[in-house]
Amino acid sequence: MNTELSRFNKLVKKQDEIYHRCAKKAGVTDTQFWVLYALCEKEKGLCQNTFCENWCFSKQTVHTAVANLEKQGLVCLVYAEGSHKQKDILLTDAGKQFCAQHIEKLVQAEQSALQALTKEERDMFSSILERLIRCMENELL
Repeated sequence: MNTELSRFNKLVKKQDEIYHRCAKKAGVTDTQFWVLYALCEKEKGLCQNTFCENWCFSKQTVHTAVANLEKQGLVCLVYAEGSHKQKDILLTDAGKQFCAQHIEKLVQAEQSALQALTKEERDMFSSILERLIRCMENELL
């Protein structure tokens, strides 16, 4: 295997491991962690389908994660405005406390890490990663 490719994949996995450790430390699964992370970004609820599309998770995986978060009292489901089918995921008060304790700390670390790069480096990194993903999609899909 190409050593450049191997290095890149190891770095991606290392970043994944950081998020996995954060989820484990918080006592939730990786998927539950990402649902909560996404909810922390929103002031309103989050549609499960939109989450699945934007965060690249299967509907079944997210449904299971949300059901378990609901049992833990961290989220609740409410019908989306104007809908009798689609439900939005909302943080409960306990969920907001969870996010303040676990997610916001991670977001601050992410922001500090990004600020260690110059604006040009951040822009270049995003552009290169987006291009790499597009190229991989074109090759594989």
